[in-house]
Amino acid sequence: MDKNKVEITIRNQSYTIITDEAPEKVEALAAGINTMLDGAMASGKVTLTQALVLVSLDLAEKAKGYKEQAEKYKSQIADYLEDAERAMTERDRYKRENEKLKEKLSIN
Repeated sequence: MDKNKVEITIRNQSYTIITDEAPEKVEALAAGINTMLDGAMASGKVTLTQALVLVSLDLAEKAKGYKEQAEKYKSQIADYLEDAERAMTERDRYKRENEKLKEKLSIN
């Protein structure tokens, strides 16, 4: 995959990012971080470093929540697959039983 060189600005500080992602995606992420930092610093009582820590903690908490939700979905999918396997096994059993009954009826 091609690497993209993307220039972003976070709180008036420029950064060059080399990434596989589309430049628009990285730029949108940077814009979101700037918005979060602006919100954290709106009171005027929080330094940039403090705002960065607050935003980092918020993003880490969201990431943890998404990971837990993904694990829950993965577990549910595994359960659904087990149920589907059981249903297919039962279907096959009924098909065999149905064939046996058809054979008996055709003999009589």
